[in-house]
Amino acid sequence: MSAELELRWLKTDSVRGAVRRFAEFCKEDIKEQSDKEDFDLDKYQDAIKLIIKKLDKSISVEELFHAD
Repeated sequence: MSAELELRWLKTDSVRGAVRRFAEFCKEDIKEQSDKEDFDLDKYQDAIKLIIKKLDKSISVEELFHAD
């Protein structure tokens, strides 16, 4: 199974901003990374999920400067 298909759960159309750019990067990057001998798909996917979770919870610059 191709590496691209392994990230079919990673939807770029339902997110925006940094999360979207990161997700798009991952969909391209996995094509290169999966060819490496020491590539571990489970670790790669876990890292993606962790980073997206952190990015999704982050506060925007606008929210930071307009907080009461």
